[in-house]
Amino acid sequence: MRKQSWLVLTTLATNAALASAQLPLVPHASTLVREPAPCLAAAAHYHAVNPWLLRAILKVESDFKADAVNRNANGTVDVGMAQINSIHFPELARWGVTPIRLLDGCTATYVAAWHLARQIRRHGNSWYGAASYHSTSPCQNSRYAGLLWNTLLSWNAVTGARLPVTSLKACTVPAPAASRSAALASAAASAPALAFDEAP
Repeated sequence: MRKQSWLVLTTLATNAALASAQLPLVPHASTLVREPAPCLAAAAHYHAVNPWLLRAILKVESDFKADAVNRNANGTVDVGMAQINSIHFPELARWGVTPIRLLDGCTATYVAAWHLARQIRRHGNSWYGAASYHSTSPCQNSRYAGLLWNTLLSWNAVTGARLPVTSLKACTVPAPAASRSAALASAAASAPALAFDEAP
């Protein structure tokens, strides 16, 4: 319960601040946190995720744009700096986090840390686990891991060679179900521990 109470507290604090400022239902972008720095370290600490990795996810997802909204080919919507997919809206609503709240940089950063922590618990403290923030599909996961690595490399947070990143178009060709599940199991089993964290 402690791990999810931040959602309620963050939402209540944000709602109170917005209500007291007499802002319209859709807040002006200038009133919202646009850079994750004020909340990033606290969110990463609270959810026990690496702050560099969390920052890289926010960079890859939206280039730190708090008001980013994207429609996907499958009919879902990604909202906010962390590009939280609409499939998570029912669960987030139980904690008072609505899609409009995801347009606040701090709320989005905490939700991103929560989602990343869940994926790492589910898939392990590995690049596969970290890239599961975006997708567990082998091609999409590998592509996303490369994007995260290259972002961290550009910030000198890791050392090594730049990774080639598969094109988005190449990942849209569906694999047969049997080979997809085999590839998924293989990717999860063989993914190395994160380079900047201790081995699990």
